[in-house]
Amino acid sequence: MALDYHRLKAARLAPVEEQITADKCILYALGVGAQLGDAQQSERELALVYENQLEILPAMACVVGYAGFWMRDPQYGLDWQRVVHAEQRMRFHAPLAAGTEVTGTTRVTGISDKGRGKGAVVVIGRRLEAHNGQLLCDMEQLNFCRGDGGYCGGDATLSDPLPPALARPPARAADTVVMLASSRNQPAIYRLLGDRNPLHVDPAASRKAGFAAPIMHGAAALGMVNRALRLVAGTHGAARLVSLDIRFTGVFYPGDTLRVEIWRSAGAAAYRCCTQDTSTEIAYGNATWSETQ
Repeated sequence: MALDYHRLKAARLAPVEEQITADKCILYALGVGAQLGDAQQSERELALVYENQLEILPAMACVVGYAGFWMRDPQYGLDWQRVVHAEQRMRFHAPLAAGTEVTGTTRVTGISDKGRGKGAVVVIGRRLEAHNGQLLCDMEQLNFCRGDGGYCGGDATLSDPLPPALARPPARAADTVVMLASSRNQPAIYRLLGDRNPLHVDPAASRKAGFAAPIMHGAAALGMVNRALRLVAGTHGAARLVSLDIRFTGVFYPGDTLRVEIWRSAGAAAYRCCTQDTSTEIAYGNATWSETQ
């Protein structure tokens, strides 16, 4: 069964309502590797895992009001076992807070055919709003559907333009480098937040998808980047993260160390993620923040 453009484009998933709990905030922090570093880094991340002084990473919006791995529904005709996270773009309008009642709404905003054997891209928009009507975050997720290229059969009306490409970081040496440890069971923790794609935990599923072993969730790697920015780039305390964008270019395996290279400027940062020995690029992106809450 081929990707069904019209059915997928018309998808309107049921809104997801939930209350943000302190326990879920702590689970999220653990799922993105908080306190896996050395003693100094661990102490600086205590507020992420301790309810008495709880601080919530903005990137947690990825898993709040989240509809789960709905793309495996057969009605859409996707080769779901070969779907991977390609990009995430987030705009933060207000901080998340424990106890807040929220609603997440999800819809497909675009589908692009890259050609037979080259895959397709599905663009998913999601809004996260508090029950008082305040917009907390709006997100755009690009999923690369590696087994669905050529679905449009040459009909250009069935292929939408993609969002503008994210800028790469500068060519000069990074201003700061943060090394973030990960654990082999990190995806098993992260999937409890709603993303149950088996390629992150099941060796057989990951091999069928073309990977040597289960891979880290892309959104978990994004949360790790959020941690790195919080540690070094002023996105904690008096500053408020305004935007966070990432493009995934490689695979990150649980248990490896993520090297985050950061280029800083006034109210903004560019970054690049790679393996500890810098041999493999995993992702790059950028962030902005405001000095007012």
